[in-house]
Amino acid sequence: MVKQEIIRKGSKVYFSDTREEPVTVYDNLDGDISIKLKRMINTHSEELFPVPLSPVIICRCGFFKTDEYVFEHPKEKIELEIDHNGVTHMHIRTHDKVIELKALHELQYYFRMYTNKELSFK
Repeated sequence: MVKQEIIRKGSKVYFSDTREEPVTVYDNLDGDISIKLKRMINTHSEELFPVPLSPVIICRCGFFKTDEYVFEHPKEKIELEIDHNGVTHMHIRTHDKVIELKALHELQYYFRMYTNKELSFK
């Protein structure tokens, strides 16, 4: 289950049993979350599951692999590092911050918070 408070428009999550490809959240109005499969569906955060951060997912977000477990978004001065436990650490050089991330929607949330830009996902 995902944290309802950081799910926002544009977040990528898995919906219930459909875990082949992440779905996009179209809106979150006080926990009434809209996603689009073949049609718009209203759901709740209990039916949404986090997309784990993996090297493949990170690269789909516009980050470049600079080392085996290090990825960089040079334009925004953000670096992601995956530790030996599989936890991703987001280093924001312009704010001198390090944030622990475990899921794609968390990465999208903090990227938007610090850059005021949407994180692309291809």
